[in-house]
Amino acid sequence: MNQDDIVLYWRGKRQPDEKTYNHRIRQVVFPQVSENSLQNSLVDVDNQLCLGTDHQVMAWLLDNGYEQSFDCIYIDPPYLTDSDYYAQIKIDTPGGAQQVKQRVFRDNGYRNLSSYLQHIYESVAMIKQLLSEQGSLFVHLDYHSSHYVKIILDEVFSPQRFVNEIVWCYGGGSGTRRHFHRKHDVIFWYSRGADYIFNPQYRPYSPGTIQRGLTKVKGDRYKLDSRGALLQDWWIDIPKILSPTAGNNWKFPTQKPVELVQRIIQASTMENSLVGDFYCGSGTSAEACENLGRRWIMSDNSMYAIQTSIHRLIKNNSRPFMISTTQPDTSPPGQLSIITECNSHLFGHEFTITLQSYQPRDGRPPGLAWIDFWEIGWLKGQHFMSLLQVIPAKRGQMVPLQLTLKLDDINKPLVVQVWDIQGGPVKLPLTLP
Repeated sequence: MNQDDIVLYWRGKRQPDEKTYNHRIRQVVFPQVSENSLQNSLVDVDNQLCLGTDHQVMAWLLDNGYEQSFDCIYIDPPYLTDSDYYAQIKIDTPGGAQQVKQRVFRDNGYRNLSSYLQHIYESVAMIKQLLSEQGSLFVHLDYHSSHYVKIILDEVFSPQRFVNEIVWCYGGGSGTRRHFHRKHDVIFWYSRGADYIFNPQYRPYSPGTIQRGLTKVKGDRYKLDSRGALLQDWWIDIPKILSPTAGNNWKFPTQKPVELVQRIIQASTMENSLVGDFYCGSGTSAEACENLGRRWIMSDNSMYAIQTSIHRLIKNNSRPFMISTTQPDTSPPGQLSIITECNSHLFGHEFTITLQSYQPRDGRPPGLAWIDFWEIGWLKGQHFMSLLQVIPAKRGQMVPLQLTLKLDDINKPLVVQVWDIQGGPVKLPLTLP
């Protein structure tokens, strides 16, 4: 049977066309560097976090030399659930704790099925161009859409390039009495070519296997592998993030465990590999790449997702990364005021910077409790170089409002930038006394 004999059709189906989008660097972040780095030369930065749709970002990558550059691309797109997804964070205010709820994205469900399938079709086609000859795509879905997307993947990659259907099983409460509790997702693994990267993964042996070993079945010549048993395609050992107070819970509605994505990346990449995720959400894939030392390019079309990822990467002391965008900033500016005090001495200058007031850009009441985190850096042309970041001990808690830094020499115009808990930065040039 020819692979073209069976394909998925929908109203308005068309072949993917070439797209071109503008792209600009907004910022470079150097997490947790020393104050002296405000004067130091910049280092090369490979890793990138981009605000934009998957099509916008991938089209720009294809136009700028990234074809066949990625050894692993993991995506976790909408599932056709017909649901709104909200983030809810409790913030500390002078009047007490306050719940802040906002919609992160809308999944339109089956009512826009043709548009959804066309979008996924074009996404998969671009992903195939971005993958190296040894690269792999992992598509994370559930029962709503997996049966449609599987046929699209077969059409674009061919059934011969299908490697695994990974079933991720998890627990958690469910009150339904009308069907079996739906407690698994599927992850389709397709390779670009026949010679793809695969590093076998292992799981611990069960207590019974350890106790009896293999000798009773296979004889004295066989011993248990010190690495454990080879991992199957059903994963029951990685729980969902259920506790609202868990340290790794970033209050993002579709957040996946970092252990899950880390296993995928570890299995399908080498030390110098480039990894992509174009629905990056809370930045789980970026954290997994940081843990494994992989290069990465991530994107999302939600400013709240990008901001959550930035905060997460700063907190985890990541390597430097760029923040870019394919979209114009049309939001009205917020307002920020600060107080700066200077004490000059023989060895340089000591500055104390205090955030005094903040007015959100969308008309919410003024208040410093809206600030998620803030940064100090300098402008290099239109690019903000973030070299010192101030984050709270835990997201939602009041961020420290004062910072003292020492500078031997002042040769660049410094800038303060705050990030609102509901998404988006506000800059203010720092006037030094």
